[in-house]
Amino acid sequence: MDEQLTTRQVADALNVSESSVKRWCDQGAIPTIRTVGGHRRISSDAFRQFVEKTKRGGPGMGEPNAPPTSTSLATVEELSLEFEKSILEGNEAACSGVLVKAYAESRAFATLADELIAPTFRRLGEMWTCGDIEIFQERRGCEICQRALHHLLRTLPAESAFAPMAVGGTPAGDHYSLSNQLTELVLRESDWGTRNLGSNLPLRTIAAAALKFGAKLVWLSVSHLEDEQRFVDEFAQFRQQLPPHTPIVLGGRALHDQLRPKLQYTAHCDNLQQLTAFSRALRQNQWSAN
Repeated sequence: MDEQLTTRQVADALNVSESSVKRWCDQGAIPTIRTVGGHRRISSDAFRQFVEKTKRGGPGMGEPNAPPTSTSLATVEELSLEFEKSILEGNEAACSGVLVKAYAESRAFATLADELIAPTFRRLGEMWTCGDIEIFQERRGCEICQRALHHLLRTLPAESAFAPMAVGGTPAGDHYSLSNQLTELVLRESDWGTRNLGSNLPLRTIAAAALKFGAKLVWLSVSHLEDEQRFVDEFAQFRQQLPPHTPIVLGGRALHDQLRPKLQYTAHCDNLQQLTAFSRALRQNQWSAN
């Protein structure tokens, strides 16, 4: 009879988190059955097929704690697993190594952000909500990731003296700085000069900085709002502070469908690949106009 494995047994065999295995089960990547009590069970045959299909080269089930025999990180899924593991362990060197390898393969910060970093931190948020990890692991992971991204930023060519300037940050009450840093990287890669003002800033001071630096684009990354109506009111004043035709680009999970119609902006980007397309088109238009 085919042996039935628990998600913990599979996680140990693959040297990944149990949450990752549960996610694969729920996504249908690993065929799963449910016990009367609702627990996931995976047949040994289904597990072998998953290993063969994903080319993990994992150890045998008799060696649940042995490390994987394959060091290949050829797929996005494998990169994601390695990145998540390094973040949870607080392994800065491993985290940096995965990001460098992923960027070398994609050659685009937007792809790196949308397909590796953002999904990983969404999973970490879900794991924290479910009590699978401590909040310090997610916060520590953000710090580690930001330091690694800062290293990658230094590999980009220096800003051109002729590059148009983009200025941005996060509004008051929003301390989430990782998405802000990724926005800066994407814009720099698209030949913009950037001034990342940081997080938790009054909108009026972001507008003042935009005027000071002669910004041709202003971005706001909005992951958290303490008071939506207050933000709407302050955003209207913020818009008036800027020159009339200054492009304003918004992004972030706090800007839901009911809130955005109350704001006057140029573009809203659901992901950073959209920001890349918008910023490059805008850059081209400005170049042509000059």
